[in-house]
Amino acid sequence: MAVTKRLVAGLATGAVLVMLAGCGEESNGQAEPAPEAPVESSEAAPESDVADGSAELPHSGAPVVSNPLPDSVLEGAPCDVLAPDEVEMILGAQAEGAHSDLDEVGPGCRWSNPGQGSSVQVRFHTVQKEGLSANYAHTPQQVEHFEEIDPVGGFPAVEFGDAGGETGCQVVVGLSDEYSVGVDGVPGYDAANSGTDSCEVAAKVAEVVVENLKNNAGG
Repeated sequence: MAVTKRLVAGLATGAVLVMLAGCGEESNGQAEPAPEAPVESSEAAPESDVADGSAELPHSGAPVVSNPLPDSVLEGAPCDVLAPDEVEMILGAQAEGAHSDLDEVGPGCRWSNPGQGSSVQVRFHTVQKEGLSANYAHTPQQVEHFEEIDPVGGFPAVEFGDAGGETGCQVVVGLSDEYSVGVDGVPGYDAANSGTDSCEVAAKVAEVVVENLKNNAGG
């Protein structure tokens, strides 16, 4: 737990977390969460051998997950993967998680700070059972930016979104060849003007999430 606390403390330095924002269009003067497409829709599998489950994993250039976590770590609710104090340090305010499940991807949870327009979302990618292979196969054609990044918590990871990370970025971490976890955010009021790299922030939050999942697995 000490590792997790250090990671969260690092995020909080300099008041991070107007960085992770969900400020999008406004309705009646109130900020609404930005739409998730194309980030989430980029995970939908096309009609192919990949879609019917006949492709051997990993495929499409995705790396092998050499030390996978057990599938059981994703059996819980995404809203339980971050402790209340971690959410507060990430967003700068207390927030209740709201379910944001996608039938074609998996269960998700979003925490928001309306006062700053900031939010963070965690999703368990469990439906397709292709792990990072689904992202390597389908995501690059649907986003401006797709890149393999340094391992997160010892697991392979990718980031993707718009070219500058200004309207949002998602980091997906392969926990096994079949399953992965995603963290995404969109720059908010202050961050959008300060040039905050939303991919870098999402990666740091992903580290917290992965460390918590490892602890749940006894790792």
